[in-house]
Amino acid sequence: MITKTLKTKLKKLPKKPGVYIFRNSSGHIIYIGKALVLKNRVSSYLHGKHDAKTTELVANIADLEHVVVNSEFEALLLEARLIKQHEPKYNIIQKDNKSYLYIVVGKQFPNRVFTARWTELNQLNLLDWFGPFPSSGDAKRILRIVRQIFPFRSCKTLPKSTCLYHHLSLCPGVCVTQEDKMAVNKEQSINDYARSIQQIRRLLSGKSNSLKTTIKALEKEMKSAAKAMKFEDAQTLKNQINSLRQLTESGWRSVPKEKQDASRALLALRQLLVKYQGSDPIILNKIEGYDVSNLGSEVIVGSQVVFIDGESDSSLYRKFNLKFNQLSQDDPLGIKNILLRRLNHPQWVYPQLILVDGGKTQVAAAFSALKEKGLAGKIALVGIAKQEEVLIVPRIVEEKITGWKQVRLSRHHPELQLLQAIRDEAHRFAQRYYKTLSSKRLSS
Repeated sequence: MITKTLKTKLKKLPKKPGVYIFRNSSGHIIYIGKALVLKNRVSSYLHGKHDAKTTELVANIADLEHVVVNSEFEALLLEARLIKQHEPKYNIIQKDNKSYLYIVVGKQFPNRVFTARWTELNQLNLLDWFGPFPSSGDAKRILRIVRQIFPFRSCKTLPKSTCLYHHLSLCPGVCVTQEDKMAVNKEQSINDYARSIQQIRRLLSGKSNSLKTTIKALEKEMKSAAKAMKFEDAQTLKNQINSLRQLTESGWRSVPKEKQDASRALLALRQLLVKYQGSDPIILNKIEGYDVSNLGSEVIVGSQVVFIDGESDSSLYRKFNLKFNQLSQDDPLGIKNILLRRLNHPQWVYPQLILVDGGKTQVAAAFSALKEKGLAGKIALVGIAKQEEVLIVPRIVEEKITGWKQVRLSRHHPELQLLQAIRDEAHRFAQRYYKTLSSKRLSS
């Protein structure tokens, strides 16, 4: 039963990213989680149906606290630090803590940064370790972000020559520099890498203001480098500072206009899915769009287009030639068959969101394909109706559609503009393939 105090605190929760903490009647912390939108995420626990474990958790919630942070990145790190500190009961029983993933820093120079399971920690010679991360995907995502800012060594065995990661500027190649006969370069490289490892450890600590502290330290280094006329070093530090600022909500200023729009659109889409679909794809960078074209002839085709970080990637497009007689010009059945064929290829990395051209009937057909493949609720799903440009969002609970929400957005909303672009591209690609096959049939 939800107490009056709990209801009051729930109403006061902000619609901001952060970490929430549930306590039982004895005041003990029983669960810690992160959220893109605190109010929506916590509300989802206290309303609606849940599985047996979550139902048991909810029955034991007597009080809650929350911590607001500037970005999802900070929420991920803070959640891991608090779970490590308090070891809440329901974080442990919902997933065996031995299978949690940790980010670790090796002790031997050049320090290796990588992920490891709990059972591996005692077997490793470690300088530091961070976690546990309830989602292994979150841990790996954090490492990808950090590596782009502070390149580090990840290989288990040092290579004899420069590796691919060094060529991609994701590793400083300290192992190669150690063999360098030029003592000055060797010492400089070692010192630079030691500072990078220090910054990585500070950043991953998840402590309050760790991101701001890291930025301040880099700003100090940048000013020193500029004063010493080491302008290349100063520029590198400036780039790192800008990248770190992009991890916070106020980081839009350092992003190009077109990237701002895409990032805002993806963030708005995530918030929409959290609010109406009951799901939260922590990572939302890959969206696939689908359409069917037949125009009443003996040809029926389908298209798959792919957008990465808001931009189309034609190298990942796919086209489908469906059996016309079997489908009898049924667009929903066509959508289902296209998705079934696509989902038979897990080597094509699954998207976080699927967009279909159509209304409830088409979306329901797509959902049946996801359910058949055991992916219902694991891949978000929306439709867009052509005439009124309304978003069709199914509410998904326990692998079932329990309701529908028609979302009407202003044409100025970036999330609508992005989905329209994906829909139009899927339609264009399907039409082009349809015309190609029609021409071949007419000429044969």
